[in-house]
Amino acid sequence: MNSVILGASTDGVYAHKAWTERIGPINFPMLSDITKEVSREYGILIEGQGIALRGTFIVDPQGKIRYQLVHDLNVGRSVDEILRVLRALQTGELCPVGWQPGIPTLGRAA
Repeated sequence: MNSVILGASTDGVYAHKAWTERIGPINFPMLSDITKEVSREYGILIEGQGIALRGTFIVDPQGKIRYQLVHDLNVGRSVDEILRVLRALQTGELCPVGWQPGIPTLGRAA
């Protein structure tokens, strides 16, 4: 989809290694935000605990955040919905709720 996926967490490299051994290999880079700098910059760091909320960000080639979704620690994310949003953003047009490829868009933004 002409996109790059990066994973990140406030855990260290060894925790990432243990996690992938438990769930299986992943096919994207996993970054260690041990300094909490990235989590802090994206506004998802829980300062008092030193951990981050579960955030998903779609950033365009110019570095602008086009989509963000932040969940509490105990809530998972929908990969299908994230892919739907990415596809909608890539149309460059207005897409209604529930839009899927093959469904007409609402046209270009004014």
